[in-house]
Amino acid sequence: IWSTGQDAVAVIKNELKLLIPGIKIFLDVDDLKDIGSLEDYVDRTQVMLFFLSKGYFRSKNCLREIRTSLEKSKPLVLVQEADPTKGGGTMEELREDCPETLQRSIFEMDRPHAVWMRAEEFQRVSLKIIAEALLLCTPAYMKKVSLPLCIADEPRIASFDFSKQVTVRVSLANPGAEDLANELANSFAGLTVSTAEE
Repeated sequence: IWSTGQDAVAVIKNELKLLIPGIKIFLDVDDLKDIGSLEDYVDRTQVMLFFLSKGYFRSKNCLREIRTSLEKSKPLVLVQEADPTKGGGTMEELREDCPETLQRSIFEMDRPHAVWMRAEEFQRVSLKIIAEALLLCTPAYMKKVSLPLCIADEPRIASFDFSKQVTVRVSLANPGAEDLANELANSFAGLTVSTAEE
C-alpha cells in the first residue's frame, strides 16, 4: 500500500547518516526483523519521522506505528511528499486520508514539518529542515529553538554579491513584497529597492 514513500525515505536515511555522524536510524523495510515487534521498536526510538504520502494512512502497520508513537508521546517530525506522481499532496489532502480520530494529534499539534523535494538542489533544504527537527527533539538540543546547520559546500549568503548596482522594483499592492525586498537589500551589497510608484 505505502510504496510511494519508500524510495524517498531510503534517501533520507542515507543522507542523514552522512550529515549527522553517529545517528542511528531505524527504517522498517531495512531493519525490522519481526513485524510483531513493531511496537517495541517504536518504544526504543527517540524521535519518529512520518513520511506522509497518499496511501500512508491506509497501511495497517503505519497506523500501528502512529498509534504507538502517540501513546508513548514520542516526538514526531512530519515529512510531506511534494511530488503528486509519487503520492504527494497538500497537507490538507493528506489530513483527509488520515483517520479522523488521529487527525488532531498529528496535524494540529504544531509538529515540525518539512516538504520533501526530489530535485537534488532542493533536497538539501529539505534535509536541513529534517535534520534540525530531529536534533531539536534530542536531549542535547531540546531547549533550543533553532540550530545553525550548514551542509559542506553549501553556498553561504555572505558569498553572494552583485557585480553592479541592481534595483528591485516592488509593487505596494503586493503585501509583504517591499519587506522581503528590503530584507534582501540588507543582506546583499549592491541591491536597492524601489517601489513601482517611484
